[in-house]
Amino acid sequence: MKVTPETVVLVNCDCAEIQKIARAVRSAKVYTMVMPCTVPVERLMAEKPVGLIFCADKADPAVAAKAAPLAALNLPKIAVNAASGMFPGMVNVTLSAPTAVQALVDFCFKQCGCTGNWSLEKFIDEAVADIRAQVGDQTVVLGLSGGVDSSVVAALIHKAIGKQLTCVFVNHGLLRKGEPEQVRKVFAETFDMNLVYIDATDRFLDKLAGVSDPERKRKIIGKEFIDVFAEAARKVNAPFLGQGTIYPDILESISFDGKPAIKSHHNVGGLPPDLKFKLVEPVERLFKDEVRQVGKLLGLPSVLLDRHPFPGPSLGVRHVGAIARETLAVLREADAIVTDEMLKSGWYGKTWQTFAIFVPVKTTGIRDGGRSYDNVIAIRSINSVDAVTAEVVQLPWELLLKISQRIVTEVKGVNRVVYDITRKPPATIEWE
Repeated sequence: MKVTPETVVLVNCDCAEIQKIARAVRSAKVYTMVMPCTVPVERLMAEKPVGLIFCADKADPAVAAKAAPLAALNLPKIAVNAASGMFPGMVNVTLSAPTAVQALVDFCFKQCGCTGNWSLEKFIDEAVADIRAQVGDQTVVLGLSGGVDSSVVAALIHKAIGKQLTCVFVNHGLLRKGEPEQVRKVFAETFDMNLVYIDATDRFLDKLAGVSDPERKRKIIGKEFIDVFAEAARKVNAPFLGQGTIYPDILESISFDGKPAIKSHHNVGGLPPDLKFKLVEPVERLFKDEVRQVGKLLGLPSVLLDRHPFPGPSLGVRHVGAIARETLAVLREADAIVTDEMLKSGWYGKTWQTFAIFVPVKTTGIRDGGRSYDNVIAIRSINSVDAVTAEVVQLPWELLLKISQRIVTEVKGVNRVVYDITRKPPATIEWE
């Protein structure tokens, strides 16, 4: 197991902002890990921590009892928020105070002996060495989606082992306009990678025909993707599978005090049992913003790294109701206009996600001097830190009018554009 020198462990005693605290301390070049308060002492000590930060939102005697073995360790310790009420002997930091993060950083440097020598440049060098040691002269197959995580992992593994990596890019027909060409150009031409491109558009869309239930659509897309990827992986015959697992994925897979985990850890958990891979997950201890920074250091273009998050089922969950090729094309064109205008106006980088949704509702309108009966496109623009909650962005009225005018003028089959002004919760970010 890889151990990072000068690791400070954040002990989670039910703290909602634990990831925020971890990222803040990491920004001072101090490596942090998050572990539940119920973690066995032996597992925690395997990371060779130099200090512990106990975090809680409310004092809970029962949780304090569970964390007692960790609180008794002979290591520098500090408490955040209500954790001080649980462990009275610890120095307390109130997260709402303006100097809270600096107090934690000072603790790491002054009490734990940290030197601030953790950096993403150093991480890349260590990751490359780790991949080479793990893989040796064997081969790795990686499912490339074009998203940030898989793209950075592809670049990192390629830097380590070059042509021993084969990327499989499956086009399921639900990607954004120009995306298949863009991904192929970057990885096959710019990085000179082994890239297997599979156009499975008809295979996916035929399976989705007539299916309107959102969960059924998700399951069909997920299962078909696994089947297509498995077929390609068998041909590559690689013993290693590269994955874009990041640190929040791991944190969300850990149950806390009996609460169910938010999601399972591995991205491709549904692969057939005969595909017996050993996993290569080089960014599994990085947060999303750190993954983007690593991508920049590796030379990935902004067009890939700075894109808004895109759901796994892609446009499949932004097309409400049953997917037809004609209406999917309408959505793809409308979404391209939204992105184009957001980029030109400078608002793209100010929002977490801004996208178009196809609404299977027809309304009366006017086109070419006559009556039209066409579809509706909705626009959604939100800001979020972790996608758990989201606030609506108040885009400039002039920008919305321009987007609307372009969509109804340039996209055949649309005569009305609406704006979604609902927070999360109660709404979700995606419409399906």
